[in-house]
Amino acid sequence: MKKIRVNITVDKSNLDKAKTKLNLFGGKLSTLFNAYLADFVSSMDKDYAGTQKDLQLKVKELEVRLEKLERK
Repeated sequence: MKKIRVNITVDKSNLDKAKTKLNLFGGKLSTLFNAYLADFVSSMDKDYAGTQKDLQLKVKELEVRLEKLERK
């Protein structure tokens, strides 16, 4: 895997807190940033439109069932 150096600006207090927590188990900042980047890319590749349609259908089905129960 090819690596590249990136310069970023971050909030100092967040960075200090992250370093403190990472030091508890010997983690590295680069590993943390790579994990967050991988998660971001993965989440952007997901098809949320499909799952949203599924949820809308389930909500509609529940509304119909509830309406039937309320009539009894």
